[in-house]
Amino acid sequence: MDWPIEDAPWTNHDLRSVEFETRHTVVLQKPEPDAPLKTRVLEDKNDWEHWFDDAESTEREDGLHIILFSRAWPIFDEDAPVSHISVTRDTWERLTSLFHVHRSITRSIARQVACVTSSYVESKASRPKICFTARMSKQIPQDLALSLTYVPGIGSTFAVVYGCNEHQMRQIERRVRYVGAQTKYPLFMIGIFAELERERLVSMVDKLVDGFALQSGRLESGSWDPSTDMSNEKTQEYLALCLESRMLIDNIRAVKRQTSKLLAEIDEFGGYFSSLNDKAHPDAKKKARLFKKAGNQMKKRLQDILNEYDDKIDECNMIMGNTTLAMQTVWNQIARHDSVISTRIAHANTRIALETKREGIQMRSIALLTMIYLPFSSVAAVFSMDMFNWDAPDGGTVVSKYIWVFATFAIGFTAITLFAWHHITCRHEKRADEDASDIQSKMV
Repeated sequence: MDWPIEDAPWTNHDLRSVEFETRHTVVLQKPEPDAPLKTRVLEDKNDWEHWFDDAESTEREDGLHIILFSRAWPIFDEDAPVSHISVTRDTWERLTSLFHVHRSITRSIARQVACVTSSYVESKASRPKICFTARMSKQIPQDLALSLTYVPGIGSTFAVVYGCNEHQMRQIERRVRYVGAQTKYPLFMIGIFAELERERLVSMVDKLVDGFALQSGRLESGSWDPSTDMSNEKTQEYLALCLESRMLIDNIRAVKRQTSKLLAEIDEFGGYFSSLNDKAHPDAKKKARLFKKAGNQMKKRLQDILNEYDDKIDECNMIMGNTTLAMQTVWNQIARHDSVISTRIAHANTRIALETKREGIQMRSIALLTMIYLPFSSVAAVFSMDMFNWDAPDGGTVVSKYIWVFATFAIGFTAITLFAWHHITCRHEKRADEDASDIQSKMV
């Protein structure tokens, strides 16, 4: 099994899991709840060097310290992975030490699904640390990742947010700037992360509902023709609505599971400080009371978010159900239309059959008359020829010696007639077989 990653310096294998490219990065620092927010935008390595010179005492400062990595340029019209961070490798190695970035963030980023993990690090060689990582699903645009480390010994919280776009940077900065005593709560940034995830999912559902309202409005506006209003393109649009609704339902349920896990993490975090010894940690009880109060507030907000997720799941199910009903109604209308056409064809076939029957009766009458009169007319024609001399004198012949001419022409014309009939019949049968093959191939 994959055991939790130990708290150790980053290895070359860990560093190879991220991509490095210098872009602008925002650094936020709020030492005290009532202190103004310090914001710096670092563009290149020289800016980072100056910042490192000013941040030598960062570990000894109480407060909240945040780094916001900007999102890389899109790749093939898709968002770049959050593993593309906006600093050089050397800068990142220094940041992992200064901000106590836990190596487990590489595993969380690589999973590409919504997840929340935690680890409590206690060792004699270093200060105790509490580390959290969080990840948004990559299946939906504007995903983020977060690594957070709280060092109880100095009361500092270090957070790194990966893959921020400009809007998300402004959102995080605004929330940190105007918040009060909650900045003392180490899980405050995870709460912001949950709010950004909620905003991302809710906006996707609202956009989907708006698209469904436009599509269903055309069906409810009046009369419509299935052959034109439900073309292949329109059918594809309704199918896309169903598939996107199902995808959003799966993602929201995954986020709900991780949010429920976060609720348990909040309880575990509060229980950790409640269990500390007063002698070894003089301010543990005070922190426990502060963290419990902030944790309860955060749990209430997370519960509200979970309830909102249930509402959004219901909206997606509504879209799927109504779309399925609309498609069934459309196909029923098409089937009804086809049934009417089939009935008309059946009536036409009945009329043709009746006319064919009447013609068959007439042809039977003609054939009957032909069978009656043809033998008589044939005998009369034979006996009326000059080939027979019925008044021949004694010693004369009744049959003419040129009877062979009649036999030759009669047999010859009969053969020609039979050959022509056979040739024409075979040609028509071959053409009918070809037409049947073409129809069958088109049906397949």
